[in-house]
Amino acid sequence: MADELPARELGVTFALSEDGRKLLARYTPVAEKIPLDPAALRQEIATQGFGQLFLIDAALNLLIKQRASASEPFTLEIGEVRDAVVTVELAADKMAAYLDVTLPCGGQAVTVEQIRRALAEKRVGYGILDEAIEQAVAAGEAHRWPVALGREVVNGEDGKLQCLIEMVKQRHPHLDGRGVADYRDLGGIVTVHQGERLMQKINPTPGADGENVLGQLIPAKPGKEALFAPQLKGVMVDPQDPAYLIAEIPGQPLLASNGMVVEPTVTLARVDLTSGNIDFDGTVNISGDVRAGMSVRATGDIHVGGTVEAAILEAGGNVVIQGGVIGHSEMHEHPAEARKSMIARVRCGASFSARFVENASIEVGDSIMVDELVMQSELAAVNQILVGKPGSGRGRIIGGVAEATFLVQAATIGSPAGVKTRVIVGVNPYLHEKLRQADRLLEDKHKELDDVVKLIRFIEDHPDRIKPEIRQKAENTFQALLDVIEMTRQDKDELARQLELSEEARVVAEKVLFGNVQVKIGVKVFRVDLQRDRGTFSLREGEIVFE
Repeated sequence: MADELPARELGVTFALSEDGRKLLARYTPVAEKIPLDPAALRQEIATQGFGQLFLIDAALNLLIKQRASASEPFTLEIGEVRDAVVTVELAADKMAAYLDVTLPCGGQAVTVEQIRRALAEKRVGYGILDEAIEQAVAAGEAHRWPVALGREVVNGEDGKLQCLIEMVKQRHPHLDGRGVADYRDLGGIVTVHQGERLMQKINPTPGADGENVLGQLIPAKPGKEALFAPQLKGVMVDPQDPAYLIAEIPGQPLLASNGMVVEPTVTLARVDLTSGNIDFDGTVNISGDVRAGMSVRATGDIHVGGTVEAAILEAGGNVVIQGGVIGHSEMHEHPAEARKSMIARVRCGASFSARFVENASIEVGDSIMVDELVMQSELAAVNQILVGKPGSGRGRIIGGVAEATFLVQAATIGSPAGVKTRVIVGVNPYLHEKLRQADRLLEDKHKELDDVVKLIRFIEDHPDRIKPEIRQKAENTFQALLDVIEMTRQDKDELARQLELSEEARVVAEKVLFGNVQVKIGVKVFRVDLQRDRGTFSLREGEIVFE
């Protein structure tokens, strides 16, 4: 046993056991006992040179208790020498190993070899951080210290279809979070030549395998291949390189789902009696005017460089008029047959833009944008009507009816003469019907997908009975159905968002609002009798407010 250190006033001496690992306390009775508490006892242990050892609280309390009543010598084990303790814990995904090191209590400090042995016991062999181990040894302790990191798996990127044509337009409504479309010039016609490359298929990447700290490989998931949709109109896969989609005909390129289409275009100087009426499967570009009594019908866009008189324009896409639209008779709620033929009529599936509109009926599937004036006309837009660029202080709606789902906005609504002007927002039955159609389409495509999955499983179970080309066709059909389902879900989400926005429909007069204007939001009606300064009509708690 090691040399003992006397403590006559306490009657207690301390020493290490013969193996040098245990701290022993020996009590020898004294004539006068000084009171002893745990703090004083610990202080005495430190004074005698054993403060660095691990002390057992229960044993210290027992020593104090026995000393108070003992009349005979006794010895107690009250502490021990403890070496640094090393533990290694693996993350749940085995992509990291964490180190815990407790400080020694009079024993051996942690060593690099000790840590490496602990890692080896956990079978950690990859991604060991030598510098982190050395830092832990220098610090002498550690808590959840990362000492090994795996290599993260990098899954492959999906293939994609990259457009090679600038200024390609998309035909679908685009609203911001407030339900307002950007005021935009719909621009001129973008055309391509036959054989021109329109879109490139970028191959997926295979990815990079990962490896956990146990040295186990984690296979990467390769990206999915992007495929051109079948039966795209006006385009074809490049026979020289199937990674490219090329124009099969000259015309106007438009983005489509998983590809692009090219619509044929025709260019005319004007539309009058010399050209006759136009009915064209594609896009019509008219550099001059469209005269009264004529009609232009196109499955694509209609672009007019001049003015449209009391004519009929019908387009599957956009109608862009650089001049204006002016009929020869005022619009009335119940016009006589003779008057019907004297007003201008425009219908299109996307958006309409012009400098001015007078005595016309305009019905569009997206938005109406007029630079200066709408007078005695009937406007109907699925999304919004903007007359005058927002913030410009220009743009007037005088007379007639302006109806949109989300927004009607102009600098001035009505006229000083009190011409009756009606504005309607917040109603669009087409959105509900489109939502129902999307639900039906999703149901049908899911049924088709189930049938294809059954076919693929049969092919996998009987590979010798099915030709490889049939398997490839089934897999292509499977991917095409997944693409349609995903796009339909996105369309459905967009329709639901638009329905929510329609509940926040607004009518905005940026500058002034004259009398004899009727504002209708949903089923609520607000009649303006007196001139008012700028403001916004909206619904609040079921009633129309103007502020």
